[in-house]
Amino acid sequence: MRIYSDPHTDETVVALRGEIDHGCEETLETSLTSALSCADRGIAIDLSKVSFWACSSVNVLLAVRQLALQHGKTVSLLATSPIAHRVLELTDTLRLFTTGTGAVPRVPHLSA
Repeated sequence: MRIYSDPHTDETVVALRGEIDHGCEETLETSLTSALSCADRGIAIDLSKVSFWACSSVNVLLAVRQLALQHGKTVSLLATSPIAHRVLELTDTLRLFTTGTGAVPRVPHLSA
């Protein structure tokens, strides 16, 4: 996980990579909540390097989104890997994390 500020948008970006499964949900929620509390406007999450996304991890995103709304902040997605994109589509939660400019960019699937 990498957390940094985007100088172009003044958003705090949280870039996730690897496998996001049930075993790392507590760490994920703690990290996202911490990043959100330090952010002025909200956080943008980059899921483009996620190779596995457990359905149960969607609950973490929803909890952090709810917290953001309570504090007048936002949680958006910068990009999603094909795996993360599909899980968010199947759970009908992708639409909750789109920006005002439209759909969440999806990283194309690369095949060998």
